[in-house]
Amino acid sequence: MNADNRTIDKFRIKIAALLIVGRTLTLATVWGLVWGTATIVLRAANGMSPLILFIGGVGLILAIACAVLLALRQIPTRTTIRASLDKYSGAGGLMMAAETVELGNWREQMPAMRLPRLRWRSGVAWARFAGAVLFVCSSFLIPERFVEISKAEPLDIREEVKQLAKGIDVLKEEDIIAPIEAETLEEKLNQLQTEASGEDPVKTWEALDHLSDTLMQESAEAAQEALSETERLTEAETLSEGLINEGSEMDAELLAESMATLSGLVQEAAQENALLAAQLPDLKGNADSLTLEQLKAISTALRLSKSDINDRLAELYALNLIDLETLKAAERLGQCDSEGLAAFLAENADSKSVLQSIGGWCRGVGRGPGDAPMTWTDGTPEEGAKFKTETLPLSDIASLEDSEIVGLSVVAPSIETSNPTSQSGALNGAATGGGSSFSQTVLPRHKGAVKRYFERP
Repeated sequence: MNADNRTIDKFRIKIAALLIVGRTLTLATVWGLVWGTATIVLRAANGMSPLILFIGGVGLILAIACAVLLALRQIPTRTTIRASLDKYSGAGGLMMAAETVELGNWREQMPAMRLPRLRWRSGVAWARFAGAVLFVCSSFLIPERFVEISKAEPLDIREEVKQLAKGIDVLKEEDIIAPIEAETLEEKLNQLQTEASGEDPVKTWEALDHLSDTLMQESAEAAQEALSETERLTEAETLSEGLINEGSEMDAELLAESMATLSGLVQEAAQENALLAAQLPDLKGNADSLTLEQLKAISTALRLSKSDINDRLAELYALNLIDLETLKAAERLGQCDSEGLAAFLAENADSKSVLQSIGGWCRGVGRGPGDAPMTWTDGTPEEGAKFKTETLPLSDIASLEDSEIVGLSVVAPSIETSNPTSQSGALNGAATGGGSSFSQTVLPRHKGAVKRYFERP
């Protein structure tokens, strides 16, 4: 019986070995496909990492362990194998009986135990396993450019966003845009930076241009207001400087009117300029009789206000929110010489107010807007005139109108071998001063008249 058990145990071990190998190949093949696929996905997402190899190795060990456990659970018991061998050997149940009782003389009747040949067609399993191994190796060896997933690279607009954000801050600090509008623009700018994609840069740049145009439009409007304010402050400053330097030369009436005008200009400007309002002295009750100290304080306050406006415009120009012409215009409008102002005011006292005169003085209008004397009714003097009347004799060409044909003849044309003498053309033989040519010099200012002459219908 012990010999039978040893034979059955050996046969059972063979079955277990085949089951273990088969299950191991199956699970290893499945895990190889999973491992290779995961490797490609992870490489595409994060690139090659040693963690991929570690996870794959641990997973392979676990797959083999699971295969062994499944195979051991599927190994038939010793009794089942004995029954199969009893039938296969034709023992008629004697082998089964020998497991529990002594057969005695019946053992001599029991045939020898025959073991069936175990065959496993493993070609398909080994082929699948080899394919899985090749797939795993390929997943590691494939070049990075073939497994890399095309990702939308973010568009680097940090410098542009920083520039626009600084522009929004400046416009908000200068009260050019309201805080709510500034907050809205900042939200759009942050959203634009977050959504900036290299796949569609045109859309991003168009959005940046639109936002930049919005800031430039707001800045341009503010710059125009600043230019107007600079012009008004310059007029007031020029008048104050003129009163300081030349007020003693004015008559009392003109001086009082000038001081009243200056007081009105600075008080009107102070309503729109907080800095000027803080620097101005008290002007109540003596608008037409300002002291020298008040005039100097007014001039200083006006100068500081213009300087503040110029600084703000320079800051906008540094951020490319206004152009250079606007900045230069502010500099031009901020300059007005007060020298000779008293004489100019006195000259125009009868025809214009002090406000109109100071405006014309600072704008460079000498005698005023269009009221200079006209002298076109006096005619043009003949002395020094360049064109003079001359009698033009008839040209010799005019005599051809009276010519007659005498006769015609047919002759062979003659060929002249010598070079003909150069002739003067249609004007050959024309008398001097005969009117055959126009020898008067045509200057550039006569171009229009000559052109209209040849364009006549």
